[in-house]
Amino acid sequence: MSMHRMAMAVAFLVAASALPALAADKPQPLPGQDQRVVANALRECPTALERFLPGDYYYCDATRNFWSGRDDAARASLKNAAAWANKPAQYALGIMYFNGDHAEKNRALGLAWLGVANERHDPEVQAAFMDAYRRVTPEEMAQADAYYRELKATYADKVAAPRASKRFDRAYSDLFYAVNFGGSVFIDGLAGLPMSDGIDQNNPENGTSGFVIGRMLQERKATALAGWQETVTVGDPTLVPVSQVIQRQ
Repeated sequence: MSMHRMAMAVAFLVAASALPALAADKPQPLPGQDQRVVANALRECPTALERFLPGDYYYCDATRNFWSGRDDAARASLKNAAAWANKPAQYALGIMYFNGDHAEKNRALGLAWLGVANERHDPEVQAAFMDAYRRVTPEEMAQADAYYRELKATYADKVAAPRASKRFDRAYSDLFYAVNFGGSVFIDGLAGLPMSDGIDQNNPENGTSGFVIGRMLQERKATALAGWQETVTVGDPTLVPVSQVIQRQ
């Protein structure tokens, strides 16, 4: 999935969450939205994906829960995805809490989530973060700083991205022989996931070729961690409050 398509998926989830609905109502797509997006959101999320890319898996699960009207389960899955450096999940949580959309309204917490989501400076996320920053009161800003410090300890790229990368590499090592020397693998549910152009998705061998599965997984990892760069820190790190992040935009 390209960054553009991922951004569209996140925007779809967040925009739909603003729709007025009774407690028993399920979210509905906005006028003009591609119905295929809804169909993809409602599909079963392959549990095998959790082994390689838990951020992707839990984000998919959150989307499925959201469209099924299970708001609590959706937020729980978004937080699980966020712990594996999933920026769309962090962004969605920020919007939901800031606006009180399918979550208890807490603008300070929403701003803190948006601050963490904005680490990679995606234009859409950065615009939302800066807009939210300008709307909060001084009291909310002080509380946002406290939330931000708490969230960074678990969800910041410095912590969550290496965790996600190592998780992927451990699971991917089991496919090393099949990917590099030829062979077949079976990972339940992964054969049907979207693959890049140039791979024949209608070919049944897509589900068994170690090379094809390996390529698909590597592409998904690259997309999931796009914009993150592993760095070496010299000396003691300093945590910058969310109130100072805006000054660096």
